[in-house]
Amino acid sequence: MRLPLLAANVGLCAGLVLSATPAYGAARPNAAFLSVTAYGGTTMKGVFLQCPGATEGHPYGEAACAALDAVDGELDRLPSRARRVCAARGSVTATMDGMWRNRPVGWQKTFSSVCDLYAQTGAIFRF
Repeated sequence: MRLPLLAANVGLCAGLVLSATPAYGAARPNAAFLSVTAYGGTTMKGVFLQCPGATEGHPYGEAACAALDAVDGELDRLPSRARRVCAARGSVTATMDGMWRNRPVGWQKTFSSVCDLYAQTGAIFRF
C-alpha cells in the first residue's frame, strides 16, 4: 500500500525539480560586470548589474538597464552626446563584460576624463 504513495511522491518531486529548471536555450537575465579603471590600470570601481533584477549595487540601475536594453547591450550604439568641459583630469577606461540577450558581450573604451565617460555613456557607468 505504501509503494504507490512513495512512487507518487517521487514523481511529484521530480516534476517540481524539472519545472524549476530553465530549459536549454531559455531566456536568461541580462547581466554584466561594469568597471572603471584609472590611467595606469588601477580599478577605481566596479559593479555587477543584472537586468531585470540585481540593480541595488548601481545607484542608477534601472536607468542603466534601460540604456543597455535600448542598444541591445552594444555600447558602441549609444547616441553621441555633447562633451562637457570639467575639472577632472586623467583618462579612464570603462569595461563591460557579461551576457545580454543570451549572447556574450564585451566592451572597453578609454575616455579623456570621467566627465567624458559620463557624457558618452549616461547612467551606465555612473556608480
